[in-house]
Amino acid sequence: MSELESLLKRYTIYSVIIIGSLILGAFFISDATFLAGMAVGAIFSLVNLYSTYFQVKRLTSSVMDSKVRFSFGTIGRMIVVLLALLIAEEFPQYLDLTGVIIGLALKYAILMIDPIFYLRTRSTG
Repeated sequence: MSELESLLKRYTIYSVIIIGSLILGAFFISDATFLAGMAVGAIFSLVNLYSTYFQVKRLTSSVMDSKVRFSFGTIGRMIVVLLALLIAEEFPQYLDLTGVIIGLALKYAILMIDPIFYLRTRSTG
């Protein structure tokens, strides 16, 4: 397993745990729209993470092959974000827009926090 695949696997595990926690939390509080919005934003953030992963793989192979390939990378991820925001706007009784935005930023929080845990486990084990 390459380093990139290992990172993707770790980030996916973190995201799934957080999304599951948010969904469970949404069932147990009275005003669940914020947590449900965060869960939806986190799901779309995970989709963007996979999009980035495949974009990096494609870019790596195009450099190795010396071929230019067109892709929707950034535009595709922007469309995913817009789709998440449109869904939150369409269903405000179920999803809080602020929660969706925070959920979309979840990927970046994981990217910043992960090296701390990774270095800690690497130094102890």
